[in-house]
Amino acid sequence: MPDIQFQKRLVARKARISDILQADFARDDSSAGFIKVGGLNISRVSMLGAVVHKSEGAYAGAVIDDGTGKISLRAFENIGVFSKADVGDFVLVIGKIRSFNDEKYVMPEIIRKIDAAWMNVRKLELKDMHAAGENAKAMAHDVEEVPVNDEIYSLIKSLDNGDGVSVDDVIKSSKDKSAEFIINKLLESGDIFEIKPGRLKVLE
Repeated sequence: MPDIQFQKRLVARKARISDILQADFARDDSSAGFIKVGGLNISRVSMLGAVVHKSEGAYAGAVIDDGTGKISLRAFENIGVFSKADVGDFVLVIGKIRSFNDEKYVMPEIIRKIDAAWMNVRKLELKDMHAAGENAKAMAHDVEEVPVNDEIYSLIKSLDNGDGVSVDDVIKSSKDKSAEFIINKLLESGDIFEIKPGRLKVLE
């Protein structure tokens, strides 16, 4: 198997759509755009929502709703990203925040179908983060660029026979004592996801 090289990139920050819509949007010389939340700059987000509209053609796009608001997804080159999601589907979206004519939207890198139950899990996660005042702490770590761990990523990919691989199997098969921590980082960055609780799959 050839060596897999990964670029450093910003971790996708978990967010409610209302967080994005209500935040200030800005640009600087090093970024095409970011929202300002709690004094921190967030340019890449991870959202869950239901697809309530989808358009195809040269300007493919969609609209998702997570119960706190609706936001547009727009792709100008990678239009195939919308191919596996239809109206009514619940999806995980990882992408970059952009704005045009004062309207915020997300340029998706990844769109994956999820079970509707994950919507409730995410709501509880974000509720707990806000209630405990952990948002600022979490984002302070998220804005740092972190490298993807090649060994764990490759291990998940090699152990997956099609229906994902259990977290326990990855940890047992890995020689890295920090495997569990790395798995959590890969989940946060959007390089892997859980097809159901405790089972991991590489995003390809």
